[in-house]
Amino acid sequence: DFCKFEEMNFMKKLIAILTFLSLISCKKEVPKTEIKKEKVPETKVWVSKNQKFLDQFKTVDFDTLKVYSGEEIYNENFEFFGKKIDSSDLKLFPKQYNAFDNGKVQTYAVYKFNIDENNLGLIARTPSEYWPTSLKLFVYNKSQERIIDFIEIAESWGDAGDRLIKKSWIYKDENNQLNCFLWLYYAHDDSMDIDNETPSFMENHYFLLQFNNGKLDTISKNNEQLEKQFSKIIKKESL
Repeated sequence: DFCKFEEMNFMKKLIAILTFLSLISCKKEVPKTEIKKEKVPETKVWVSKNQKFLDQFKTVDFDTLKVYSGEEIYNENFEFFGKKIDSSDLKLFPKQYNAFDNGKVQTYAVYKFNIDENNLGLIARTPSEYWPTSLKLFVYNKSQERIIDFIEIAESWGDAGDRLIKKSWIYKDENNQLNCFLWLYYAHDDSMDIDNETPSFMENHYFLLQFNNGKLDTISKNNEQLEKQFSKIIKKESL
């Protein structure tokens, strides 16, 4: 009987020990997986001190933008009709640019787009020989907060047998770099010439421009080469 008692006592102790150990194992904390929160850099939105001026130009996004002029300039639905710029904003234009015609402001804000991270392209309809038919591209530098360069990219007029048409296509190349193909057509019809001093002629001139640090550089004016390179555009426009 004593042996049985000792055996039962041992079994009780063993059960108590095992129960204790199981309770300890249950209380062990499972290590938590640490989740590292990465800080997402804030995207700073650039706002110009001349934002009111820039807001007059409609933002446009494109792969290719055709810029042209014509008799439609007095039609408010014409793509490049634009919004007349306030005279107080003319101080932002280069001194060599004349925004007036017969003493009146004749500069119209049309489009704006990013040239690169430092420069904006502004397209405006501006005064010309007779009417505001000239479309110019102005380069607005963000850090300098001013227009640093400009060039005429479209025009259309005719007078006494003379005819001039200038069109441009601003496009992104395979490297996402902005380029501008410019086509200048100039002709004279001597049947419209009273004195018949100048014989009739017709000329086509092509130019390829590229944006570099906000400025447009002429990288080619090889007529034969450019005529082949942009043959689809030329053929379509000649129809």
